[in-house]
Amino acid sequence: MKKKLSFIMLCLSAVLFAQQNISEKNQVDKKLVGIWKGEEDDQQIAGMHKSWIMHRSDDGRFLLLFVAVQDGKTTTFTERGQWWVENGKFYELHKEDGKTDVYDYQVLDKDHIKFKAVEMSLEQNNENYEFIDTRMEE
Repeated sequence: MKKKLSFIMLCLSAVLFAQQNISEKNQVDKKLVGIWKGEEDDQQIAGMHKSWIMHRSDDGRFLLLFVAVQDGKTTTFTERGQWWVENGKFYELHKEDGKTDVYDYQVLDKDHIKFKAVEMSLEQNNENYEFIDTRMEE
């Protein structure tokens, strides 16, 4: 009986420790919560203008709405996933493909955040990819 109880306590401790590590890892920076817009030209794909609206929730979820225009053709799409910050980096896990983008980020002021790609899941030109998100009124 003591062995079973000890085993159960050990398993419970392991589960609680794992949950604590996950919650510590998936921290959100409250300054990044809200609705943000951004845009870029020719950074990942030559000739493409891309604009977006991103809603980052305080529970770590995000919804991203994209509009891309290239050669007169407009494409729209959405992405959902999880976001968090860790060691000064911003992480964006995309639900659709299970891949995570990593950015350095700098809060310029309460309404502007600068992002610079560190590691991107897309196989496009990401070496110097950077942009500024601007807070939208809610």
